[in-house]
Amino acid sequence: MKLELDDDQRLLRDSLARFLTQQLPFEKRRAMRDAGAQLALWRTADAAIGIGAAALPGDVGGFGGGRVAAMIVAEELGAALAVTPYIDCHVLTAGLLLALDETARAAAIARGEALIVTAIEEAATRGDIGAIAARAARADDGWTLTGRKIAVGFAAEADHIVVPARDGEDDLRLFLVPAASLAGRLQPYWTIDDMPAADIDLDGLWIDGAAEIGCGSDGEAALQAAIDAAIAALSAEAAGLARVLLDDTLLYAKQRRQFGATLSSFQALQHRMVDMLMLREAISAAAMLAALKPGDAQATAAAKATIGDALRTIGQEAVQLHGAMGMTEELRVGHYFKRATAIGQRLGTSDFHVARYAAAMAS
Repeated sequence: MKLELDDDQRLLRDSLARFLTQQLPFEKRRAMRDAGAQLALWRTADAAIGIGAAALPGDVGGFGGGRVAAMIVAEELGAALAVTPYIDCHVLTAGLLLALDETARAAAIARGEALIVTAIEEAATRGDIGAIAARAARADDGWTLTGRKIAVGFAAEADHIVVPARDGEDDLRLFLVPAASLAGRLQPYWTIDDMPAADIDLDGLWIDGAAEIGCGSDGEAALQAAIDAAIAALSAEAAGLARVLLDDTLLYAKQRRQFGATLSSFQALQHRMVDMLMLREAISAAAMLAALKPGDAQATAAAKATIGDALRTIGQEAVQLHGAMGMTEELRVGHYFKRATAIGQRLGTSDFHVARYAAAMAS
């Protein structure tokens, strides 16, 4: 198992880090609560560095970097707190389309010509696709959908949305729905971490039969594999967040003086910062394990359970060690903590993935 980056991987990491440092300083990011501006920055980065295609296979125009390239990109995006559709579109949805032999759509994503996201979550799912309750009923050479999808990232900006729903036999079917078909059905909003998202009302939505791209156990397996790839990328993003939260806390502790001494000189606080360092290393290790073991449900579940608990603790410690400054808009620690909180809930909580890990062990 290779644990060091090669020259091409280091070049990808360094190029993206340099671009984000120059183009997305914290003050610019803090003021950028506009999906159009966020997508424009993403497209500029993609055109300059090719990060959207970095992980995708060569036969669809990608660079073949696989999960390791996705890990590198996601970690640097996390460190910059960049708001992008990378995980939603280029990791989760592109991986799903490739598994379903929708190579033309995946190639359009790799070229930066299409923004396609997947509407997974519902009120009862919390990362568990077995709990998907949206329904699809045959009607007039097509399907009529019912149900509601929630918290779909970049849904209002997408060209197409992949919608999973269950038929009368409870088989999962996957539909590629054009954005035009969803006019008036989206309720856009901003999440706590400044990500654009939307809820989607599917009740009475008719779609052509040609929109179906997958069904049955094969479709369900493809969706779960794509979610696991997205979890691996989320774990890498968490590693980038943890890096900045710790670095900012160490810098603040070295500068802030209390009782005539810097905070970093107090032994009790030193112990807390060492604990943060150990948790940061645990997150990095979990992210790497998930990246290097595709198809391993235990590795993926272990990574998500690890980052959920560790990142929350790092964020809480960073805010507390900054004192009242920690939650101000002017300081980036609070913003990173919000993103950390959102990651902890996305695609399954720690408790869900601990149970998933145990089930994988038992089987």
